[in-house]
Amino acid sequence: MAILRFLLSFLVTLGILSSPGASFTPLEDREFTDGEINVIDSDNEYIKMEIADVGSDIFNPDAEKGGYRYGPTLFVNADGSIDAFFACPGRGGQWDWISYRHSPDGGKTWTDEKSVLQPTPDSPDFYSCCDPGVVKFGEYYYIGYTSTVNVNGTDNNVFVARSKNIDGPYEKWNGNGWGGRPEAIIDFTGNPDRFGAGEPSFVVLGDTLYFYYTWLDDNGRETRVSVADATDENWPATLEYKGVAITAPDSSCDSADVKYVDDYGKFIAVATNQRFTADSFVDVFVSDDGITFERSYAMKTDTAICCHNCGISGRPNGHIRLSDGVYFAYAYGDVWANWPTRLSKVELSLIAAPDLSDIENENLNVPVTYAEEDLYANYIGIVCKPAHYAKSVGDGAFFPEILLIEDSMDTVRLLSGVTFEDYDESVVKFVGTLAVPQGVGETYVTVKYRDMQTQMFVEIQ
Repeated sequence: MAILRFLLSFLVTLGILSSPGASFTPLEDREFTDGEINVIDSDNEYIKMEIADVGSDIFNPDAEKGGYRYGPTLFVNADGSIDAFFACPGRGGQWDWISYRHSPDGGKTWTDEKSVLQPTPDSPDFYSCCDPGVVKFGEYYYIGYTSTVNVNGTDNNVFVARSKNIDGPYEKWNGNGWGGRPEAIIDFTGNPDRFGAGEPSFVVLGDTLYFYYTWLDDNGRETRVSVADATDENWPATLEYKGVAITAPDSSCDSADVKYVDDYGKFIAVATNQRFTADSFVDVFVSDDGITFERSYAMKTDTAICCHNCGISGRPNGHIRLSDGVYFAYAYGDVWANWPTRLSKVELSLIAAPDLSDIENENLNVPVTYAEEDLYANYIGIVCKPAHYAKSVGDGAFFPEILLIEDSMDTVRLLSGVTFEDYDESVVKFVGTLAVPQGVGETYVTVKYRDMQTQMFVEIQ
């Protein structure tokens, strides 16, 4: 099987054989056409969330290499389909990428996976793009994400990128506009030995964008909230800090995913607590104004032990309508970086007072199921290794190493079919896959193979 797999990979590399992932077609823009909803009139001020079915795993790790798809953002579309974004392992020295998949049938089957956002070499996000929070308003999809230049994975900041197509390509906020070298929209100013800022989520309400993110410093974990003008194309420049939305109940509570429930006229936030332990559960928070949240419910029954990094579904603008159906997803498992991802349906209801009693019940002890080896690999992206080439004119021409990445995170070196775009030809030129230094300078280079792309940074001294 290993020999056959290698042969198939080699044939794809030469362009003789096509892989299923190579024919990915961007999805059309979906719109909900139903009108305004009548908000339920009730004296009950809190929200309860219960598992409606135990669900199933939509990702399983490799038995030998492990793997993960955590921190999901889930869109429920007008046709009942689901769009999903995850943090997945990176390659070429990059820790995490953001990947995308589509389910046409409510999570039963899924399209091939595609990497849609990767770090930019030699930039403030060069280690990772992880913890995706995704929203759509106006013409664009926006992915908020976490990254750092600290090799210890601490001192994180929050970044954002946008695209008119759900599967990209995405252009990153550069501090003044879109495209080029990324700059953070939230800079962490605390102890650089702590996690920092990250794990964003979004809700659009009217013309206001509510932007939520983790702030984890010496004082513990907070979910902070800023607002921005959703009508302004350069809305990151309009962000206004509004305060602490959620103070984590304890140190084992992780990132909050926030939505707005149209039926209730309330904001809801979900976060796993006692994460990575046999006593894990889900904390539910509620807010009337989107600025200050209260603890509302604890959901433990029928969630898997050792759960973490969860997400609740909504429409692309961050709204939940109960008639759409509501989904909940999370990673779980007791072996580090070896985590399945589970998708379940949930039911929401109003209750009169906070209820944490479910913490006393039992959750699921689900054995980790490993992925079966596929005969035909799904290729999710490409990467340059290294992503930063420092050369001199006297070094002469060189071949950048460009790797095709399988969904199992195995790699195949690309020898043909690669194109290079958007670079300064006074610094470097390309003849096929051969890079020829031209003169002193530096430039970013967009590298493309079929519908996949990445960036490398070339510095000629």
